[in-house]
Amino acid sequence: MVKSYRRLFQLGHGLMVSWAVFGAIALAAQHPWIVLIEGQAQSFLLRLRGAVPPPDDIVILGIDEYSLSQGDLYRADPDRYPFLAPLAIWPWQRQAYAQAIEQLMAAGAKAVVIDVLLVDPSGYGPADDAALEKTLARWGDRVALAAAYDVSSSDFGLFTNLLEPIYSSQSQVGLINLEADVDGKYRAFPSRGIETLRQTHGFEDNLPSLAGAALAAADSPLPDRQSQDLFFYGPAGTFPVVSFVQVLDPTNWPLIADQFEGKIVLIGPMAESFQDRKRTPIDNAMPGVEIHAHALAALMEGKTLGAAVPNPLAQGLLTAIAIGAIGLGLGYRLTQPVPRLVGFVGAITIWGGLAYLLMVQGDRLMPVAIPVACLGMGGVTYIATGAVSNRLEEQRLRRTLERYVAPSVAQEILNQPEDFTSLTVGQRFQAAVLFSDIRGFSRISYQLGAEETVSLLNTYLDVMVAAILEHRGTIDKFIGDAVMAEFGAPKSQGPEHDALGAVSAALAMRKVLATLRTTLEVQGLPPLFNGIGISYGELVVGNVGSVQRLEYTAIGDTVNVASRIEGLTKLIGTDILITQPCYDLVKDHIVTVDHGTHVLAGREQEAVQVYGIISFKGESDDLYHQVQKDLVHHLRQPKAMPPSTQPT
Repeated sequence: MVKSYRRLFQLGHGLMVSWAVFGAIALAAQHPWIVLIEGQAQSFLLRLRGAVPPPDDIVILGIDEYSLSQGDLYRADPDRYPFLAPLAIWPWQRQAYAQAIEQLMAAGAKAVVIDVLLVDPSGYGPADDAALEKTLARWGDRVALAAAYDVSSSDFGLFTNLLEPIYSSQSQVGLINLEADVDGKYRAFPSRGIETLRQTHGFEDNLPSLAGAALAAADSPLPDRQSQDLFFYGPAGTFPVVSFVQVLDPTNWPLIADQFEGKIVLIGPMAESFQDRKRTPIDNAMPGVEIHAHALAALMEGKTLGAAVPNPLAQGLLTAIAIGAIGLGLGYRLTQPVPRLVGFVGAITIWGGLAYLLMVQGDRLMPVAIPVACLGMGGVTYIATGAVSNRLEEQRLRRTLERYVAPSVAQEILNQPEDFTSLTVGQRFQAAVLFSDIRGFSRISYQLGAEETVSLLNTYLDVMVAAILEHRGTIDKFIGDAVMAEFGAPKSQGPEHDALGAVSAALAMRKVLATLRTTLEVQGLPPLFNGIGISYGELVVGNVGSVQRLEYTAIGDTVNVASRIEGLTKLIGTDILITQPCYDLVKDHIVTVDHGTHVLAGREQEAVQVYGIISFKGESDDLYHQVQKDLVHHLRQPKAMPPSTQPT
């Protein structure tokens, strides 16, 4: 049982190490499922963080549902709304963008970025393209236009093409491609996705992302170091949005023109009908133009978001070491289920808190999902193996305890295992000690053979032990045919109850022994009588012995007195004697005989008052008188001589 307990104890540590190794392998391998799980965890932390203020010099001019609906208004009354003519039908006339650029530049905008692919000639004729070309020629490199890598499949294989604006002006050009992770969320910085497409499909251009082109249009330098993951300032709506049509409305424009002074203005689709909404870690429906706004803002402020340990192998190893150290530390220090549960939940909470603080304060990402899962599984493993090992240990203790105490007392001790542990090192108790010994057993053993003697003794001890345990006694030891027991140690019910338990056990032993004598006579075996001595007082209980053999026992003067008055029963000619301290506790419950004071061996300086027990008050004394009569007759019988001393 002990070996099983130790094996389970070691199994918990071994499994904790296994979970740490699993975490290292998972993080180092970067399997798509692991990336997916970690991405979900990072999304949770971002949403928990909420929005942070973006730079105030970015404005989105949104091609929204309201702007698209203005075509209906124009067609209904073109004379009243002539300024809406460029918006009559989607796709809009290029003049709409030309007018917007002119208005914005006149209002003092720093740069204008158009997140709409203008890669084919206008469907409204060359004059429409010429109008935009003229505007672009005027404002030159303060305007950024969109380009894109087109990768599509056909019957003839994969088709790749670089889609660039058709205009020959000096405008900045940037790629609008975005890369989705395995979970379908767009968290990669645009330049990372662009580089992936270049390496995968062999594009040879050097065009920047649209955010990079916007920065160039604003005459701002690109940061030396760009992020791997996009820093999101918040969900959709974090940046101010103005409806596109308001720029063309001559009545409304003067009222809002000052909003664009010194700003970088991004023009792009916002309406749901464009189906250009992306799932991001912080929002499930963010317009593409707003993602570019986040990228631009991050470049402007130098915001980078990347792994705290970029190398996957190093990240896995460091995480495994941390998980192992935390898990093993908790496993060794905390051995009970509830503290272990609290410990591992606390460790998981702290890990998540550190990941959150590192992301918010340091713009760095550390693994969350895999370490939390490994710590959680480690905690479950420890609790499970601990529960099984505790159960095995409890069963071992129960079997040990029930050899000495009643099952109910054993359960009380097991319910408070810390008390049981303290008992083994020794404690002082006020308790009753009972000694019992068979009268004339040496003579009986001479009359019977060895096997019959052992069988008879076991039969006798069975009924004696049952009587003691029934009254919450603790079997201390067997000394040949003698029995030693305590009442009130290791669990006490109070002095009176403990003393009364010892007296009740003694009277029960008298009764069952009388029944046993009748059985033995029928079987032709010699009758058995015993003497019982009970003393009450202080004793020390604990493990006594050497490292090779320990015995849980009681020692002290109270034990010695109980042993001596048990021997005194033979001289007085009775079967049960108790001392004065015991009598004082139970005198209201029993009928006794005063046998006076006696000097005991080893206590010559102090005589001991003893009482014989007749019965409980209100109960018959017939058994007492019958036992006394039979005992006197038994003690008067001549002793058998050993075979070696009998005359020939």
